[in-house]
Amino acid sequence: MASANNIKSRTALVAANLCRLLLAVVFMVSGFVKAVDPKGLMYKLQEYASVFAFDEPWVGDVLLPASIALSAAEFILGVWLFMGTNRRLSAILALLVMLLFTPWTMVLAIWEPVHDCGCFGDAFRLTNWETFAKNVLLLIMASFLWVKRSRIVRFVSTRSSRIVTLFALLYIGYVQYAGLAHLPVMDFRPFAVGADLSEGVRDVPAEFRVLYRYERGGEIIEIESEEAPDTTWNYLGTRSEMISEGEAAKIPDFWFAGMTDGEDIAETLLSDTNYTCLLVLENVSSADESRVDKINDMYDYCVDNGIAFYALTSSLDTDVEQWKKYTGAEYPFYSADNLLLKTMVRSNPGVIVVKGGKVVAKWNAADLPDVYDLPSEYVEENGLPVFMAGVENRPFFNKLFHWVFMLFAPLLLIFLLDFMTRPKGNAAPRQAKAGNVAPQAVEEVSDEQEEQKKQD
Repeated sequence: MASANNIKSRTALVAANLCRLLLAVVFMVSGFVKAVDPKGLMYKLQEYASVFAFDEPWVGDVLLPASIALSAAEFILGVWLFMGTNRRLSAILALLVMLLFTPWTMVLAIWEPVHDCGCFGDAFRLTNWETFAKNVLLLIMASFLWVKRSRIVRFVSTRSSRIVTLFALLYIGYVQYAGLAHLPVMDFRPFAVGADLSEGVRDVPAEFRVLYRYERGGEIIEIESEEAPDTTWNYLGTRSEMISEGEAAKIPDFWFAGMTDGEDIAETLLSDTNYTCLLVLENVSSADESRVDKINDMYDYCVDNGIAFYALTSSLDTDVEQWKKYTGAEYPFYSADNLLLKTMVRSNPGVIVVKGGKVVAKWNAADLPDVYDLPSEYVEENGLPVFMAGVENRPFFNKLFHWVFMLFAPLLLIFLLDFMTRPKGNAAPRQAKAGNVAPQAVEEVSDEQEEQKKQD
């Protein structure tokens, strides 16, 4: 009997911590990919507000702070679950989050007011039904974890829980700051540096195969060859079968019409083997004007060196004329889709450099290089425009490894320091030895005891 109870206890321990770690990974990943691009989450919240006609005047002012708070809270909750800190609070928060979002995603799946819920930002795209199924599974795990919250194994003692929380807040805060003040530390959009735009603007057609149907003695077969296996088979006809579904273009509405002549330069951008600079001014009325001198210097450099330079905007002609008058801009303006410009670069203004249809560089205007301060020998040695000096194009997985390392290395250090400085007379190992269970499992105390001892 004791052995059966011991097996049952260990099974519950393993199941609870498996659920806890799976939930932790989902919350950390979801929070991180939203935090790298706070404006992207803001645009998604704007879409929700528009779809559900929630257009109060104050809504626009709170969406960016809301996106920052939501992504940070989600990430920190994931870190709590991963490290096993704040067990009671993290378990109830995980359950409440899933109780809120599971019905919400069911509504999205049934009525489809939006095609993508934005749960994983631009990193992963799930259909609304896939998202709902995922949330049902997470809700089951969160419910089980709440019931078995006392079985959560702590990786650090309660005295280190505040350090874990502080680190998680600083980590995700820096990621959000970089995404707002500069550019996202990881770019999951189709205009990331290194992306081939010629692939993103084309639809991927569905693939089909033709099957030939034959009948003999009531038996029907379908084969890819139009020749029957032998003369005893009677030909019935053909049938088309889909091999793979088509895909809509990742970059829709890829057009740039001249504001003076209406000429579309989209195909030129994709085919031109020379460098092309694109100044993205999504809205000239709200654009940051503090870097206009660097922008004008870059335009002058491009003109002197035969490099095309275009300004892209969704603003009205009158606003563009005011911008030209105020900044002394001489570069040509082209109209573009507003959503496309927001997708291209998360700053207003921002600059993208394209060569042969590929994105080779991208800057927030705040980080735009001063072309006259850069080493001129760079051009002679590399045959590249001077503004390409210092441009790094690290592979995606190198960036991913960097940020994963920057998260887990400090958490591991906190764990080791906590372990080494733990009092030797720790009651947990003694209880574990007496009860013949794993030391970590001895955290099974009642909620009342936890509150009294202020362990959580």
